[in-house]
Amino acid sequence: MLRFYADSMLGKLSRFLRFFGYSTLYRSEETVDVMIKTAQKNDLIVLSQSKQVIDKCQKQNVKAYSMPTSSIEEQLRVLKTNLEIEFEVPPKEMLCSLCNGDISKKEKEEIIDKIPKGTTLHYDDFWQCNECDKIYWLGSHWEDIKRIIERVEKGNV
Repeated sequence: MLRFYADSMLGKLSRFLRFFGYSTLYRSEETVDVMIKTAQKNDLIVLSQSKQVIDKCQKQNVKAYSMPTSSIEEQLRVLKTNLEIEFEVPPKEMLCSLCNGDISKKEKEEIIDKIPKGTTLHYDDFWQCNECDKIYWLGSHWEDIKRIIERVEKGNV
C-alpha cells in the first residue's frame, strides 16, 4: 500500500488519506531535509505545495507530487489520477486521523464513558485509536466526506 509524507501545508489532506487507510506522516516541525531523508529511508511519497520541496525531492530521487491547490477535492483528484488511488466510503481500513495510529473496533459499552451522550443514542459502531485513544464513529461528517469523494470520482472539482 502507498505511504505518504505530507508537507506542513497539507494537514487536511493528511487526515483524509489516513481516513482511507493510507499511512501518512505529517511534517509539523521537521526540516525539509529531515522530511526528505525520512521519506527516502522509509519509501514514502512526499506531498507538497512547495516547488522547492518538490525540486529537492527530485534531485534526491524521492518520489513526490505537487499539490498545486488548497482544494481537498483537487488534491485527492491529483492522487487518484497519478497513483490510481481508490477512495471507498466508508473505507475498509482506516488509520487515526490525528496520529496515524491503528484503530480497533470497540463495543459501545467498553467506551461509553468516553462518547458524547447524544452520540450513544444514534450510533452503535465505534472504533478507537490504539495510540492516542481517539474514538471514531460513522457520523454525519462521513456524508460530507462521501460528497467530496463523489465529486472527485466524477471529476467535478
